Amino acid sequence: MQYDEIELRVHERDGRQIFELDGYFRPQPESKPPEYRRNAIIDLTEEQAQRLHDDLGEYLSG
Repeated sequence: MQYDEIELRVHERDGRQIFELDGYFRPQPESKPPEYRRNAIIDLTEEQAQRLHDDLGEYLSG
C-alpha cells in the first residue's frame, strides 16, 4: 500500500521506547487531505528501528 504521508511517533511501553509508524492514505484517488485515513503501519522496538535505519542507510547511500 502506498501512503501520501508517513508519521513517526515515539512513546514508552514497559520502560522501552517504541517507534510507531502511521500512514495516511486516500480512500479514493480524488480524496483531499481532510479525507485521508490514518492506518497504523508498524510498531518497532529501539533495536528494530536501529536495524531498519542501518539497512535503509545501505540502500540509500549506494
